Amino acid sequence: MASTLVSIAGYHVTEEIYNSSRTLVYRGYRETDHKPVVIKLLKNPYPSFSELLSFRNQYTIAKNLNLPLIIQTYSLEPYQNGYALVMEDFGGI
Repeated sequence: MASTLVSIAGYHVTEEIYNSSRTLVYRGYRETDHKPVVIKLLKNPYPSFSELLSFRNQYTIAKNLNLPLIIQTYSLEPYQNGYALVMEDFGGI
């Protein structure tokens, strides 16, 4: 079976953990410090302005929430024609 994992600069992707009609979610680690991360991508290779705005808003809202039960958001990276949302990996599914 051919690998369908993505390549994102600065990150090593190890497995796909979610695949829906709109998004893909991967588990991996940040190469600089080996911190485990979850990376969420838009599935559409050419996302609309509305999809990009929604994804960016998700990052902005999550980044400003400092609560113990909220997954920490690390960064919003450019990826192909959209973004990669990089979040903490707490080991859950």
